[in-house]
Amino acid sequence: MIEPRSSFIHAGAVRLHYLEWTPELYQSATAPQSPKAVPEEFRDLSDGIPLVLLHGFGATADTWRLVAGDLCANHQVIAFDQRGHGQSEQPDSGYDMVTMAEDVIGAMAELGLGQVALVGHGWGARVALVMAARHPALISHLILVDCPHMEPRHWPGMTRELFIRERQPQEIYASQPTYLHTMRRELRDCWSAQIEQILLSAVYPQPNGRLEERLRPENQRRIREALWEDRALSYYSKLTCPVLLVPAADQPQPGEEPPERLESPREFAAAKGYIAAQVARTIPHCTVLWMPNTVHDIQLQRPRILTDAILHFVNAD
Repeated sequence: MIEPRSSFIHAGAVRLHYLEWTPELYQSATAPQSPKAVPEEFRDLSDGIPLVLLHGFGATADTWRLVAGDLCANHQVIAFDQRGHGQSEQPDSGYDMVTMAEDVIGAMAELGLGQVALVGHGWGARVALVMAARHPALISHLILVDCPHMEPRHWPGMTRELFIRERQPQEIYASQPTYLHTMRRELRDCWSAQIEQILLSAVYPQPNGRLEERLRPENQRRIREALWEDRALSYYSKLTCPVLLVPAADQPQPGEEPPERLESPREFAAAKGYIAAQVARTIPHCTVLWMPNTVHDIQLQRPRILTDAILHFVNAD
């Protein structure tokens, strides 16, 4: 992996941490080797549009390390720790979608970024969606990686109280080995020392050996409250830039209906595919890359495929 620069910036009332990868870092890391990991058609591009990457719920900017190193061959790449996450400031308010989106817009302005291509994963894709709808002139391309398109209030059997208090079982944080064992089971087909370090960036050890999430429980609740109130479905028709959806799901077959219950991973994947297909029809300029047999963290499980998809999409013109 190419080691990024780590910096902080004030975005309005909040101090955000970010990682930055540049073509200069790429050239230093690959010289005198040939940059064979980057597709041939992208090696001679110059002055590529900057890429801004937003992580998912509870994660950090480090989640993009496996894709950013190749993206930066011809693009400046910046991944933020969003408010309350990673090394960024953790205020007691401002966890609604609009405020989080404006944090990133403010940070972009401070960094002197104009128009960017925006990539969001999971909950971070919802923040990216708000950014693109509110500031269309600043977003050239929008890539939503396994975005939870369906509003939680529409999930079968879901209530506001249940959604807001839903959390990871606390026993997985009993120790670092316990935590890593749980994570490794989910990512068993792609596990590596690099992924281990990426996942450890979202937690920190206590004196008794337990791990704590960097995103504090009270701020997790605030984000869940905001997600429950957010009306994501109203944003899609407002998008003006080209959009790439990357759902961790099979493409639904004609006439296929969504599952009536959401209790198993297969049912959730089927529902994601159905909703992604419905959402794609409402977006003026939309492409869908179906990613069956993948987990939510596509950027960790299938980084090469995702990297190539982003490069092709952003540089298609």
